[in-house]
Amino acid sequence: MERREAVKSLALVSGHVLFPSVLATFVAGCSNRDMSGYRPVFFTDKEYKAITEIIDLIIPATTTASASQVNTQVFLDQLFSQCMTGEQQQLVRDGLSQLLPQLDKAKDKAAFLAETDKKTFAKDESLAWFKTIKKFTLVGFFTSREGTTRASHYVKVPDGYKGEIKVDSHTLNYGKTSLHF
Repeated sequence: MERREAVKSLALVSGHVLFPSVLATFVAGCSNRDMSGYRPVFFTDKEYKAITEIIDLIIPATTTASASQVNTQVFLDQLFSQCMTGEQQQLVRDGLSQLLPQLDKAKDKAAFLAETDKKTFAKDESLAWFKTIKKFTLVGFFTSREGTTRASHYVKVPDGYKGEIKVDSHTLNYGKTSLHF
């Protein structure tokens, strides 16, 4: 498979036949219990530690839990091991092997990751794997109990339809977002 085809296919992970199963397992189990003893299946221990750090830079703890506090790293590990082809997995591994030394050297890791994010969404094909990690970090977090009930405007029993909603800089999920996905 050509590199270009492999990069394009990274976006197809969510169309994989096992994706709903992995997501359902995550929603039902991982987000509600202590996963500190979890042994990664896809990532090496070093990569797993780095992914945990990266996802906490993408979604840090604020008034809500961070991405790693709801076990999004477990979701990513299971998703990548069960729903990616060998070529897709290799692209992620290669990307991480290039990024991790630079991330370790960075004085401001958040700024470094923000710059990587800019390059990713400026169509830098060598960073397509990062877009996949970011996308599924968002999926993992916002399908967790914390993401659904506290980080967004969750309404257990919805009321009437509101065609127009006034937004301001404090409006969650309905207004502008600085997240790219």
